[in-house]
Amino acid sequence: MSYTTSSRTSRGLPASLLVGGAFALTTVANILFRVADIVFTDTDPHRPEGPVESIVSISVVGGLGLLLALAIALPLRRDPARSRIGAIVLGSLALVSLPVWWSGAPAVLGAAAAWLAGLTTDGPPSQPGAARGFGIVGFVVAVLVVVAVLVGNLSSYLG
Repeated sequence: MSYTTSSRTSRGLPASLLVGGAFALTTVANILFRVADIVFTDTDPHRPEGPVESIVSISVVGGLGLLLALAIALPLRRDPARSRIGAIVLGSLALVSLPVWWSGAPAVLGAAAAWLAGLTTDGPPSQPGAARGFGIVGFVVAVLVVVAVLVGNLSSYLG
């Protein structure tokens, strides 16, 4: 008697939810916290390094991170060999971009690396070796940046 199992198992979130969620929970949330600073405080929004300057820099850097992630991931997602290379490149970019964590760019790049490494339900097949490692690192970077943005902003407003 033999038992058959499905070769494809559910691996988590869809890619659009992972990448879009990373963007929304970092870049968009950070912009909304700056808008809240303008609306709910009496401080000058045009002060140096104030909310207006922050909104501009977060929008530009976070938007470029999203565009870069999609420009790399979308053409490479269909071919497993090319997906492997894309996962390594995007995972590396997520690590290199950590100094601009406040923009959300590392989270989006890391989420796209996880997508190309096959860690999503609708992504390419699960990648072996370095590509899988960079996908996992990218996913961890995405989670850590989301936590840093949300906890950092909430603690600054509540503390």
